[in-house]
Amino acid sequence: HRITAFLTNTPLGVVPGQAAGLELRHRQHARVEDRIRQAKATGLRNFPCFGWAENNAWLEVVLTATDLVAWTKLIGFADQPDLARCEIATFRYRVLHVAARLTRSSRQLHLRLDKTWRWATSIANAFHRLRAAFA
Repeated sequence: HRITAFLTNTPLGVVPGQAAGLELRHRQHARVEDRIRQAKATGLRNFPCFGWAENNAWLEVVLTATDLVAWTKLIGFADQPDLARCEIATFRYRVLHVAARLTRSSRQLHLRLDKTWRWATSIANAFHRLRAAFA
């Protein structure tokens, strides 16, 4: 048997369905912790400079990259759960490290992907979804 206990100072009646509501709130917090862990893997773990202004710029870049990856997973890979829920290192390998070229011809933008890449069709579909979302 597995027994789980909640210790909280939440008054009774604040969270609807007290035990289930507390479980939901706990799981939502675990999702936030996953995002923090992925931000640390992106570059938040160590600041590269000694100056405050440089580290502040580094922090902004890391947080922007984390947001862009999260939104790309949410919008572009909604139908691909293996890519939408993978860790940042796996996402970096499968999606961001693909050999590709963005070209423009006849007033249209074309994404040229390596056809032998395993996730090429998923990446192309995600690119079209992202273009449609922001067009």
